[in-house]
Amino acid sequence: MFESLIREAASRFHLGDNAGRLVRLLADAIFDPANGGFAGLRKRFTDAGLDDLFASWIGKTPGDNVLQPDQFSTGFGQNLTGGIASKLGIPAAAVNMAGAWLLPKIVGQLTAGGSIPTSRPADYDRWFGAAAPAAGYSGSATAATASSGGWWKWVIPLLILLAAFLAFRSCKKEDVVVPPPAEPVATTQPAAAPVAEVNPRFGFENVDGKVMVNGQVASDADKTRLWDALKTNFGEANLSGDIAVDPATLPADWMDKLIAALPDLKASGLKFGFDGNKLNIDTSGLPEADRFAVSEKLRGLFSGFEISGLWDRAAAAMAGLKAGFTGDDLIKALNLMNIYFDTGSATISRDSSETLTNAANAIKQAPAGTRIEVGGHTDNTGDAAANVTLSQQRADAVVARLGELGVAADALTAKGYGQDKPRASNDTEEGKAQNRRIEFAVAK
Repeated sequence: MFESLIREAASRFHLGDNAGRLVRLLADAIFDPANGGFAGLRKRFTDAGLDDLFASWIGKTPGDNVLQPDQFSTGFGQNLTGGIASKLGIPAAAVNMAGAWLLPKIVGQLTAGGSIPTSRPADYDRWFGAAAPAAGYSGSATAATASSGGWWKWVIPLLILLAAFLAFRSCKKEDVVVPPPAEPVATTQPAAAPVAEVNPRFGFENVDGKVMVNGQVASDADKTRLWDALKTNFGEANLSGDIAVDPATLPADWMDKLIAALPDLKASGLKFGFDGNKLNIDTSGLPEADRFAVSEKLRGLFSGFEISGLWDRAAAAMAGLKAGFTGDDLIKALNLMNIYFDTGSATISRDSSETLTNAANAIKQAPAGTRIEVGGHTDNTGDAAANVTLSQQRADAVVARLGELGVAADALTAKGYGQDKPRASNDTEEGKAQNRRIEFAVAK
């Protein structure tokens, strides 16, 4: 049942053999009565304010990035996450990242047809192989006791025989020479390396050329490299704050790109911060044109990150919609958006999450009865029929994401046009980029 899921998790998150164990441990936790079973899992998500999101997985095949790592940790339970990390010998952050991708898909498969499981299915063990995992959640202590039951039956007689033998030897007059115990050999165990499970962080604020920073990285070398780049670009006299070093910190995937971008990030009033692979931007203190330019620069550099605070023309247009706006007003704003996908797939990129959240909020305020077509378009690269399929899948993915964000299903329809409606010439890369798009229209 979970074979393909395990294979993809192993590849996607570099888990190797731990992928199968992780899927099993997640499923075990879902069915463990000590955790409240499936109902208990849903209640934890409800208590975290994520019940609608959880409900969207039941009986469905959820896509990628529908759950974020921090949401997984909160809804699944930090204690359970930490327990799984300890059993697998990997950082809790790695469990949160892989678990956020896996859990919606596991719930979808366990609730096929909308049926809510109340206990483990009869063929549960067969899904993971005949042997139950050594790191199971329940029954491990009981099993250990049962397997060792009856050991006193042979230990006690042995002790009696040993006592009789010693008593017999003590009655003899001859001395018994007992060799001295061997000196224990001192062994030095290497110090265990710290487990990296803390997100690398960096905060930046520029006020009239005076730059204040804070954060945490994994090594002195990383701190020195980042601090030297900041001094080069802003001057040592203009820097304040500190960057802590903790070997338990995960690698900073943003480090190289950030250092390269610093020359373009000198606008007074700019604030931004990294927390792991999340980037939050605050451009509210910049002139409008600079807000667009800085947001575009950061989005281009960190397209694989979850980005919040982007300020593009679509965000500005949707923020500017007045009460009583028409369907046509909404479409004009929506068509200023750029929605990105992983190359060659219908997986919406993480940096598009906030864009679609803004779109969903605007659509939910549209006049009653407004129906919107989400059109998928491609350039002319590759097979025309395959492009129609891909464009339909991408349009479907956007409709699904908007539905998850609360837009009524009957307000949206998806249509894939492939390469048949280009916006620009396919003779240049710039033109092709314009033709790869999601386009909104009022459905007729």
